[in-house]
Amino acid sequence: MWLGPLQTAVTSTADSPEIPVHEGKEAIERAYASAEQEGVPFVAIECYDEGYAFTYDLLPAGKRLTPAIRKEVQVRLTAELEDIVGSDTATAEVSKSVSDSLGHVSLLGSEAEARRVARVVAPVVLDEANWLDG
Repeated sequence: MWLGPLQTAVTSTADSPEIPVHEGKEAIERAYASAEQEGVPFVAIECYDEGYAFTYDLLPAGKRLTPAIRKEVQVRLTAELEDIVGSDTATAEVSKSVSDSLGHVSLLGSEAEARRVARVVAPVVLDEANWLDG
């Protein structure tokens, strides 16, 4: 599994990669440009005034998920979001999209909720065994 720039001062493992938080559009664009330049996946928690989002994008690495894994991500993500929205949290409704190369969830009410989503999705989408060439 590739973890490249996702590693930070916090210890990461293959099952729980440390996902960076980028605040504001400019920071997100810089991080994406860096992923493109390095040819690695973009995976991040994005912080906006309105809330948090989680994004994965395998296109900078020229990869995509296998059809079975894309479906698995969809199922896992749906279950986690139903749990988040159904609990006593600031998040009442979310938007999600999952494709073989790109996934996005927004807007979550807290960084903790965005991290819950990241813990469910990131280990699967970052596992190179789950990739096909773009």
